[in-house]
Amino acid sequence: MSEKINKHLTAEQAMQIAEDYKEKYNLSGTIDSTKERTAKFYNQFDDSNLPVWLVMVSIIPTIFEADDEYTIVISEAEAQVKYLIDPNGHYYAPHTKKDGLTDEEFDKLWNEDSEAN
Repeated sequence: MSEKINKHLTAEQAMQIAEDYKEKYNLSGTIDSTKERTAKFYNQFDDSNLPVWLVMVSIIPTIFEADDEYTIVISEAEAQVKYLIDPNGHYYAPHTKKDGLTDEEFDKLWNEDSEAN
């Protein structure tokens, strides 16, 4: 028996949160709202096992990037961006950079958050 998930956000709202975040942090890429897979809801994702929206952002890859898109991970409960997954599969959170967190500090914080849940 599957339990029904009450989503707070719609795909359109998730894409708007992602677009606003992209603009605020001057991130490249395009969110194509016409593609069905652009915003996808997952009941559980990553180590935290919390519901999230994944919003795909298309980019023109450089020689340093393995893929032509990156992912913005949005918390369903908080209706805000948690972090990005770059085209090479690495976690990144521009909103933590203003606080002076290094990538290592972000990874440590992210791991502590996921262990607490």
